[in-house]
Amino acid sequence: MTFKYSALLVAGLMTGCMLTAGCDDDGDGNGGDAGDIGNNNPAVVVCLGDSLTEGTPEGGVPFPARLAAQTGKTVINAGSGGEKASGGAARANSVLQKYKPAAMTILYGANDVIQGHSSAETIASLGSIIAACRNNQTRPILATLPPMVAGHAIWNGGVLALNEQIRSLASSEGVTLVDLEQEFGSEPYMLLAPDGLHPNDTGNMVIADTFAGRL
Repeated sequence: MTFKYSALLVAGLMTGCMLTAGCDDDGDGNGGDAGDIGNNNPAVVVCLGDSLTEGTPEGGVPFPARLAAQTGKTVINAGSGGEKASGGAARANSVLQKYKPAAMTILYGANDVIQGHSSAETIASLGSIIAACRNNQTRPILATLPPMVAGHAIWNGGVLALNEQIRSLASSEGVTLVDLEQEFGSEPYMLLAPDGLHPNDTGNMVIADTFAGRL
């Protein structure tokens, strides 16, 4: 999917949100945990993840900052370069308690695949993050990974296999899914830095646009 098409799609989704009671459907019929947010702040979103979330020099402004600009919400960048999903699971509760977000974006798995961790372990960790969100009355928004190309293409098969399990997890848990693999389309190298792993400036725009359409 090109950036132009992605932007048009997000514009349509956001228009639909304004015309209805909300934009909680993930496109697959899942409600995405919309409802009572307890004592959380409706204007705060946390983005939990690794360097794809934290950002890199090649990617320009990281997607959480772009998401804040687009939505007008306070978006906390809780990305940590090199972190695996298990690290996110270990941090989730403390991050949720610190920031009291109404929603949390979850983007993990790249380092798990590169380091040869089992998909079962990764999915279990993602499930733990979802559970932590629900215990905190925070809405989880789960994402698939962008494809890997160039110097990281050797791991792309593992990425695609893990993404299938992430989709299944989102479906079984009834949470909102952001399918970045689909958004990056058939020519992902256009949206990735030369390392073939991290999003470039346009890629970060696409990620922010897609998450914005789910908030």
